[in-house]
Amino acid sequence: MTLLYNDVESAETPARTQRRLTVLSAARAIFVVQGYHGASMDDISVRAGMSKPVLYTHYASKLDLYLAVLQGYLDRMVDGIRDALADAHGQEDKVRRAVLAYFDFVDEDAGGHTLVFESPVPSEPCVRWRVRNAMGECAVLVSAELRAAGMDDVRAYACAFGVVGASHLAARHWLDAGRPIPKGEAVDTVVALCWNGLSGVQTSESNPA
Repeated sequence: MTLLYNDVESAETPARTQRRLTVLSAARAIFVVQGYHGASMDDISVRAGMSKPVLYTHYASKLDLYLAVLQGYLDRMVDGIRDALADAHGQEDKVRRAVLAYFDFVDEDAGGHTLVFESPVPSEPCVRWRVRNAMGECAVLVSAELRAAGMDDVRAYACAFGVVGASHLAARHWLDAGRPIPKGEAVDTVVALCWNGLSGVQTSESNPA
């Protein structure tokens, strides 16, 4: 029986997808330990258990592979914020869950946090764009909740970036400092800062001088 090209492509898709996942898993492990410049496609192919020619059928260069790994972490970060806000009840709880999502992100995978926020290839425009875009997506999610609470678009977006920036910087400091206090206490501190500040903005808008 003769198979059409699409039939062959479809039949090979699951195996190719699995190989791609294997490559990404191997690359994550190598990049986290050795960094971008210290890693080599040889190291990654050995860890993935495949030849370099096969590796290059999935990713044309080390930078392409690095970007794929980076994007996976960025997607996880954005999804964490989205899920946190969807499960929250009330505005303060939404702020708390958004802050906690950042702390969970850096706490549960310090290597991923390093790749996202301390990329060894920041001079690459594509790396900077991906990180900036992901942070912007997080701010959009938070700003939507602030607008729903009655804040105007301009202030909502500005405050959302404040929440996002304070959360990820505080979480990084907490991790880099060796987790000096329990995560819950650290989250409470950042939430108090963000919530009191947001309440002040909302009050000033509802009671203009």
